[in-house]
Amino acid sequence: MLLITLKHGFCPPSEIQELLHLYQKSSTKPESTLLLQEQSYSMEGDPQVLEDDPDQKDQTSPVQTTTTQNPTAPSELVQNTTAQTGGNVIAPVLHGNVFNGPVHIHTVAESQHEGGAGGGQVMSESSAASYTALTADEPPWIKLKSTLKLNYERLLIGSSRTGHQEFLEDIYTDLVIVQNKSGGVINEHEVMQLEMSPNTPGSEEECIKCSDIFKVQPGTDRRNRKVMTMGIAGVGKTVSVNKFILDWAEGKQNQDIQYIFPLPFRELNLKKEKEFSLIKLLNNCFFSSKPALKSLPDEDGKVLFIFDGLDEYRYPLEFEDGEEVNDVNEKSTVGSLITNLINKNLLCFALVWVTCRPAAAHLIPQQYIDLTTEVRGFNDEQKEEYFTKYCKTEDVAEKIISHIKKLKSLHIMCQIPVFCWISATVLQPLMDKESYENIPKTLTEMYMSFLLQQKNLMKEKYSKKTDTDPERIILKLGKLAFSNLESGELNFYKNTLKKCGIDVTDGTVFAGVCTQIFRQQKGISERDIFSFVHLSVQESLAAVYVHHSHCNKKKNVFKKRTFWKKLGWKHNTVTDFLKSAVDRALQSENGHLDLFLRFLLGLSVEDSQEVLTELLPSLKIKAENVSNTAIYIKEKLKKEMQSDRSLNLLHCLSELKDNSLTAEIQNFLNSGTLSKQKLTSTQWSALVFVLMMSEETQEKFDLKKYKASEDGLRRLLPVVKITQRAL
Repeated sequence: MLLITLKHGFCPPSEIQELLHLYQKSSTKPESTLLLQEQSYSMEGDPQVLEDDPDQKDQTSPVQTTTTQNPTAPSELVQNTTAQTGGNVIAPVLHGNVFNGPVHIHTVAESQHEGGAGGGQVMSESSAASYTALTADEPPWIKLKSTLKLNYERLLIGSSRTGHQEFLEDIYTDLVIVQNKSGGVINEHEVMQLEMSPNTPGSEEECIKCSDIFKVQPGTDRRNRKVMTMGIAGVGKTVSVNKFILDWAEGKQNQDIQYIFPLPFRELNLKKEKEFSLIKLLNNCFFSSKPALKSLPDEDGKVLFIFDGLDEYRYPLEFEDGEEVNDVNEKSTVGSLITNLINKNLLCFALVWVTCRPAAAHLIPQQYIDLTTEVRGFNDEQKEEYFTKYCKTEDVAEKIISHIKKLKSLHIMCQIPVFCWISATVLQPLMDKESYENIPKTLTEMYMSFLLQQKNLMKEKYSKKTDTDPERIILKLGKLAFSNLESGELNFYKNTLKKCGIDVTDGTVFAGVCTQIFRQQKGISERDIFSFVHLSVQESLAAVYVHHSHCNKKKNVFKKRTFWKKLGWKHNTVTDFLKSAVDRALQSENGHLDLFLRFLLGLSVEDSQEVLTELLPSLKIKAENVSNTAIYIKEKLKKEMQSDRSLNLLHCLSELKDNSLTAEIQNFLNSGTLSKQKLTSTQWSALVFVLMMSEETQEKFDLKKYKASEDGLRRLLPVVKITQRAL
């Protein structure tokens, strides 16, 4: 017999069916009995009263609702409600097919007393143990599913104070996830990785559905237990993880997994100084009201741990000399628990999913990873689908798509879903107007228009507050952005913000401009975590702050300021300032200042001054010719350097509105004389840039069109990498 006690609360029938199924699997008898026992206090809705004896009106007694499952019709339940001792009885309230009341499960062995009249119920020793073990309100895996469904069914847009939530199902778009076999360390800036990678999977690449990552492979009995998913910031790794969790919690996918525990690295950072056993850590994070989890199943693939954002973890993972942990009740540091789960010392059959940006992939040795995947972001069809969904009218969506397609650098960036959102936010109101004069055509113009739009929203919302100064808040965020750009910090805490003069208790900080560019989240430790909505937003704000510091304070952040240099700097030009920025960016080993440099150079051109003066009214602008900066960049291109650096410098020339190099190469291509030309180093760089920006090249690349030489072959390798067909 299975005894289920209903108390005040909610229990959907699907969960009762699941519990019945589990009970029947463990039962040796073909026919099972379900006993629902209701406690005698008020339930939701109108109680049902059975009056057997008016004289005993004030007495209450348990009601037994016996639901016997017919072995020939497993899904058919027969319910009989009876009062055991008479009197007033409050029976279970049944709304449609939903029981109102949490469920207590007790397994009881049925037995006949020898010589007893009619028999009776005797609890065996094993059943008594089960009775004791299952007295919690509900099994922990069911509570976990309910919790995760609640946490992951919506996606936050904006900050936690002023943003809004959308249902994940309404906005989710499948992303291209491919198996990555290259491994190794990737040092280029992430935008350069985007520009130097194919937009669609190659013929030899294997696409993988997110929901199938941990399933047993067709035709085999093998499964991947330890999986890493790479992708640049904002490309959709976390949203893919959220969709996987939600589908599991709603019973749609991967139901062979009993527990899923999402543990983002940004939140685990806050638990560095403490020691936990694995069980205590999970209870602390997911069952905080009272410890519900006593143990974990050790069968293959029953438990999945998801560690999202390895690049955000601030402490080392020691795989070689770290402490060995084998017991889920053994205390250790959080980092040690993670490494022991990955290297299979702890719960060797558990599934582990790690997501990270490409530059951090080497932090986990490849010998511990069964499968490495890569999220590529939107392909061209998905970009168009996104703009069509976002825009109010089809006409406006078509105008935006047409505009983006004309500008290759913007079209490439739209592989990042966040950049699609920024573009749609900026372009939609502009496309409603008849004049297209002020529509952004460069990356800098797009981001400055975005920041200005957010500033205007803030002014409208807080127009009556005299102490609200949007410019002051933008510059403070810019200072925070730049000070943490070189250190690679993506997440900030209250003490970091205070150093930059940002008061997190000030409501205006998280409204208007900050609604869309700066996020506040509550971690599993209940401590606030702050971050920019995307790295590119951080880089654009950093450029605004550095440009303002030079214009208003004659400050060059790229040089140490001695007394004599400070005196001499006042007489230096914007060209000197920008030259030092170019030098500093080229010194970076991983190109982390590449996109920042594009923004900084873009802010110095005349076309940017109008939007800049609106964004920063106090900015002291002095018109200076930037042609000398363009000449300096061309001189740099003559020197031997990595292809990603030369490509970024050509992007910088585009931001400076100098297209002389690419125009020259385009003339060679159009005239068909390129195979006869002996190109200089600078011209080779320009040729590679033009080819990589060409959609035609991505479909087919014919090497015979270019003059054969060892130097030429080496320089054209990035083009071969992105093409679908090389001749």
